[in-house]
Formats: sequence, C-alpha cells, structure tokens
Amino acid sequence: MLPHIRDEKRNVTPEKAIKILAKHGTDLTFSEAKIMLEFLYKLANLSVSQANKRAIKHHKQGLEERKNGKTKIQIL
Repeated sequence: MLPHIRDEKRNVTPEKAIKILAKHGTDLTFSEAKIMLEFLYKLANLSVSQANKRAIKHHKQGLEERKNGKTKIQIL
C-alpha cells in the first residue's frame, strides 16, 4: 500500500468478490481475490488522485485567468 494512503475500511471482502464473480462464471481462490481487490483499490486511488489533480489545475488556471482579466466562457 502506498505510504500516503491511510488504511480505509474496505467494503468488498475477498469472500464477497469470490461469490460475485462465481455468479458470473469466474472462479478465484482466496489469494487471487485478495490480489485482485488490492489492484482494484490501488487503481481506484490513482484515478481519484488524478481527477483531483486535474480539478486543482483547472481551478488554478481559472483563478489566474480571472486575475489577468482573461476569463473564458466554456460551453459544456
């Protein structure tokens, strides 16, 4: 686990993952389920981290543009 990520409560246990995947025809051992879940949690943390960095970057750009009088109208 990455040092800056605190130990959070994880809602999906290896047992639960095994049951869910078995319903869809995929069989995993307990250790495989643990590895898969660890990977998925790391991937989720990376995704959230990247989204936060992008949001902060865009926010700072917007503040800088307003400060310089260069505000843009963005149509979504």
